[in-house]
Amino acid sequence: MSVLTNGLGEAEDTLVSNLVGEGSKKGSTFFGRAGDVVRRPPAWAAIAAGLCATGERGRRAALRGSACYLSAAAVHLPIKALVGRRHPPGAERHQLGPITSSFPSGHAASDLAFVFGAAQELPPAFVPLSACTLAVHWSLVRKRAHYPSDVLAGGALGIAVALTMWKVWPPGRPAREKTPLVPSGVEGDRPGTEPDVPASGTAVVP
Repeated sequence: MSVLTNGLGEAEDTLVSNLVGEGSKKGSTFFGRAGDVVRRPPAWAAIAAGLCATGERGRRAALRGSACYLSAAAVHLPIKALVGRRHPPGAERHQLGPITSSFPSGHAASDLAFVFGAAQELPPAFVPLSACTLAVHWSLVRKRAHYPSDVLAGGALGIAVALTMWKVWPPGRPAREKTPLVPSGVEGDRPGTEPDVPASGTAVVP
């Protein structure tokens, strides 16, 4: 497996070198520099805190997103150990290590897992959070931290984790949005209605 991925990595590195040159630790644009910041775990903790501040749905989105983030971070490690792919040449200039295998990207897996998990509870958050992950993925490739296929595989893994979480732990709804089920024809059981009381002096026929 490592022979195949390392051979593919050489072709990918040549392609990326022709497109963006040798890379930069700080990124060549604001988008790249933003990705350098957002790919750090504290940034996603701050995003989760921001979601919590928006209300009940935001808190549920933050909880689900964080659960997916941590799950993806744990799931991708055995795959790294199995594949054993080298990081792109020069990766050590921009980070400590590298300590683990390059394939798949743990950042891509965790970030996309958070996005798809949080969006299950708060769909409007999908677009801005996706922009954050796109910046992260560009930063990883631009800085030679990962090959493009590492990022794609990590992203696919993150989406799979979020979908699995959706099956195992379905998204909920706020209590105020739930409507009690009322059996047909039972008027007195409906919320806000008075039970039928016979008028005074009127016989009740069973």
